Amino acid sequence: MPLIVVPLAVDQVGLLTLDEWDALTSCTRVLFERPDHPLVERLRAAGVAAGPFDDDPDAGREGWALVTDPDSPRVIELARNGASVTSGAAPAPDAPTAAHGAYVARRAQAELGGLALIMARLRSEDGCPWDREQSHESLRVHLVEEAHEVLEAIDRGHVGAELEEELGDLLLQVAFHAQMAADDGRFDLAGVAHGISSKLIHRHPHVFGDTEVSGAAEVVRNWESIKAQEKDRSDPFEGIPASLSALLHAYKTQKRAAGKGVEITGADAQAHVLQALEQETDARSLGDALFWLVAVARSAGIDPEGALRSATGRFRDSL
Repeated sequence: MPLIVVPLAVDQVGLLTLDEWDALTSCTRVLFERPDHPLVERLRAAGVAAGPFDDDPDAGREGWALVTDPDSPRVIELARNGASVTSGAAPAPDAPTAAHGAYVARRAQAELGGLALIMARLRSEDGCPWDREQSHESLRVHLVEEAHEVLEAIDRGHVGAELEEELGDLLLQVAFHAQMAADDGRFDLAGVAHGISSKLIHRHPHVFGDTEVSGAAEVVRNWESIKAQEKDRSDPFEGIPASLSALLHAYKTQKRAAGKGVEITGADAQAHVLQALEQETDARSLGDALFWLVAVARSAGIDPEGALRSATGRFRDSL
């Protein structure tokens, strides 16, 4: 067993898991970045040699452990060199993943768990009458509204406390829908998180597997290919939500086409735009121009929906 690295802040001792405690107490020596860490005396009381260190430990040192601050650069360095990194109650697919997420993992476990508890109480018979009356259908408008408020905060450049608050409101909608499903025994918030985590791992074989990619474009193609296999879709455009705006629908369609190897260059897209604008203005020619403008945006890495919102805002402000 290589060196065990336990990212644990001095105020997070209560978030140490039993498995982590067992691993630490089985070591012959446990080193600490913070000599004043409250876990030092607890380990000594358990008969484990624990204390600070002079030289950085070897990642392959068997029978030893290191307790670090969650944001310590040592965590990632040791993980890359083969050390084992714990992640509390959160399952990590490998040591590098645990290391890169160490700075937030335990706090996220605690806070998201707290959100799940609050939602369970609000929906319970001892909770809130309004919350108990809601359904997936009645919350549709709130889900859309909160998503747009997140976008507005981003468009306004309010990406600090305001964005944090708006993302919290959006997260509430996820937790709300998950709790309603839990009430009926369909699924719960844990299942939602597990599902998306498993999907991310499966769709990133270049990170969590042996697949090699040449760049972001190949990542997108692989993503769409894996997604099509998961969904067992013969039609590459199946599953694009009909409720999307026309701009986003075109963007998503072109993205799916790129996943099938049909990539449109910026020059080609611009030529199509000019060709469409040279025609007599009608619904068809205007639609073609808009479609190829979306392709121009994609080739430049620009979100057409956001670009149009910004242009509309500038026009409004100019009046």
